[in-house]
Amino acid sequence: MYENEKNTLTQFENKLHELIAKYNSLKELNSQLTQIIGEKDEQLKNLQSRYDELEQNYTNLKQARMISISYEEVDSAKEHIARLVREIDQCIDSLIKKQ
Repeated sequence: MYENEKNTLTQFENKLHELIAKYNSLKELNSQLTQIIGEKDEQLKNLQSRYDELEQNYTNLKQARMISISYEEVDSAKEHIARLVREIDQCIDSLIKKQ
């Protein structure tokens, strides 16, 4: 029976060493994965920051485009008013000549 107990104890020690080796391996893997997650979180923050910056730039460009269009419309309106004023002046001149 002593031999059987010794064999069982040896098997237990072997299994225990296997478990410890697996534990250490998984602990190292966990450490690596935790580091990778930290790096990915940092990349995500950087990308989010870049996205926010680009979104703000896009919004600014849209607003600039709207202002640009407004200035073009103002110039067009000024030209139209100038044309109307010339026509009115011509009409007034015509009325004055007829009198």
